[in-house]
Amino acid sequence: MKKILSAVALCAICASPVTIMAEGTTLYGQLRYSFNSIDEDTDSGIDGLRGEDNVSLFGLKGSYGEDVKAFFHLQTGANADGDGEGDAFDQRFFFGGLEGSLGKVAYGRMTNAYKFDGFKLDPFYNYSHVNARGSFASGGATYGLSGATNGFSDNALQYVTPSFGGFKLSGGAYVDDSNEDDHGYSAGIAYTLNDLSVGAVFASNEGTVTLPGISPNGEAYRGYANYKFNDTWKAAISVESVDYTDDDDAIYSYLTATMAAPTINMEFSASLGMVDDGPAEGVGITAGGWYNIAKHTKLFALMSYADIDPDEVLFPNSDRQPMVFSIGAQHKFSISSR
Repeated sequence: MKKILSAVALCAICASPVTIMAEGTTLYGQLRYSFNSIDEDTDSGIDGLRGEDNVSLFGLKGSYGEDVKAFFHLQTGANADGDGEGDAFDQRFFFGGLEGSLGKVAYGRMTNAYKFDGFKLDPFYNYSHVNARGSFASGGATYGLSGATNGFSDNALQYVTPSFGGFKLSGGAYVDDSNEDDHGYSAGIAYTLNDLSVGAVFASNEGTVTLPGISPNGEAYRGYANYKFNDTWKAAISVESVDYTDDDDAIYSYLTATMAAPTINMEFSASLGMVDDGPAEGVGITAGGWYNIAKHTKLFALMSYADIDPDEVLFPNSDRQPMVFSIGAQHKFSISSR
């Protein structure tokens, strides 16, 4: 009898997952896979056809309360290829916090404030492309955005003020548990007016890497803007100065534009990236399109290319022209208890 009751309960949960979630909770997911033709143009690089999971994931988030809201957000990777040990799931982030009239504070493992402002303007984020290092990647930021636009920060405490005439300030502290004195910090300002958003953000590692993509004793600065011209066009720009070693920095410039074509159920994007120094010095382009084949389901085709031409004295034999062609499909879903 107990086995029968357990089976009935399990079937009920599977048939209606919303019934087990508290009000204000959302379960969501993204499944994305592609086949890629890759030429890294190096003797040891990738060359040929590969199937890649492009950061499939599942997440659970919720917000509860009225005047002061408590919230949480958990996300786990669901790699269709599995990892080296055959595990289908991997760590992404988990954080929680409070939001009210005094602003928003969050603590946990999360996308740090420096990364977020680049991540949100990149239409090719977590697709197959040439990445910040000038190599093939099946996820992360596109060429022209620095490596500081990837990864997550542990023990992150971040605060964002309420809006004052369109302005918001932010600050973050990123703690390294293994070190008493060396941690990371960030500070930013953003301004929004109608369809225009502009901002600047600063990040610093103090003796240890708590903000990925920045050297242990380095700093990073980003200025950015994005503008929605109408229901069809939008564009964004990001310019960064990032210390990729304690003694060397590079300027990363990224410009992107997106056009929606709802009459044919398609969307097109293109980006131009430039890096002025270091091992990834060069220029790159990425372009692609998405076709809405069904509700929440899209087919896509992308091309990414870079001409990497660093200083021959500092980086001998580093010239290369990596290229990636990618076709694939993605599906997103969301189940809310609201």
